[in-house]
Amino acid sequence: MDKAKQVELLKQKLDEIPYLRALHFKNGEFAAWKNKVCQMLESDYGKESAQELGQEQEYGRQLDCYEEVLKSLIN
Repeated sequence: MDKAKQVELLKQKLDEIPYLRALHFKNGEFAAWKNKVCQMLESDYGKESAQELGQEQEYGRQLDCYEEVLKSLIN
């Protein structure tokens, strides 16, 4: 996949974060979103990039971590 397409997909995932923040922390949508992001990162950037994101335990902190990593990959 080319860099422009990767960036577009990462931006789409970033745009979904505000919606996820509004949900209860035990919602199933976050798990599905997280799995999709991890699959994308592993496929495009290697396994370590996805593992790095899974270390936080608190829901809000996980979203912050994902948001920062996705933004850094876009730039």
